[in-house]
Amino acid sequence: MIKHFKTIWIVGASAGIGAALVEKFAKSDADASTTIIASARSADALSDLAASSENIHAVPLDVTKPDAVRDAIALIEDRFGLPDLVVLAAGIYSPMPVDEFSAKTIRDHFDVNYFGTVNCLETLIPKMRKRGSGEIAVVASVAGYRGLPKAGAYGPTKAALINLCETLRAELGETGVCLRVINPGFVKTRLTDKNDFDMPYLQTPAQAADYVYRGLTGGNGFEIAFPPPFVRQLKLARILPYRLYFKLIRKVMGKSNG
Repeated sequence: MIKHFKTIWIVGASAGIGAALVEKFAKSDADASTTIIASARSADALSDLAASSENIHAVPLDVTKPDAVRDAIALIEDRFGLPDLVVLAAGIYSPMPVDEFSAKTIRDHFDVNYFGTVNCLETLIPKMRKRGSGEIAVVASVAGYRGLPKAGAYGPTKAALINLCETLRAELGETGVCLRVINPGFVKTRLTDKNDFDMPYLQTPAQAADYVYRGLTGGNGFEIAFPPPFVRQLKLARILPYRLYFKLIRKVMGKSNG
């Protein structure tokens, strides 16, 4: 049975998976009365998105500012009611090879990718628990499964999100609040265009949004991870002993020693 949500809030909706998911829900949801709220820092991008459908409403937001997050949630709750589904997809990415190691780069990634999500959860979880219902899906990444070269700024934020979601899922238990994690593989965006290496199983944002949509509307499982062949390979790598894992990484990176 396909689930339908009355009110959906998607954060990080100006581009990439977030924007594609807004469009997917707007076009695919059988209930024309569904309200979709799109948030991101780029007000112009949100305005264009909202103009594409009367069901889409723009609420600009910088998730790194806790007060702005609380104000945005209060505005949404006042105008549309507390959302039934929230997708937290705001994020940044820059490759960081070891010769460009930077505390500032790492801090910037944590401010957006991790604490931006935490800022939203801090207000959403108590409200949903009080109501006794609601779903929250956090976009992490398969890059959070295990340490990967050049992902020293990005990967740890996603590993932290996965760990946080596992903790919250266990603690929320029978409260009526469903916490889920979304772990995409490589998706072609202006962010991944920075990569100077071949990206296996590269998907378009629309293809990624299809996976997410099916996962969100098709059940209550904890993890939505895709594409399946890539996920299987990385989960296998996750259980390898360190000796074998680092040997594999050196091979992939074209090095005989490390």
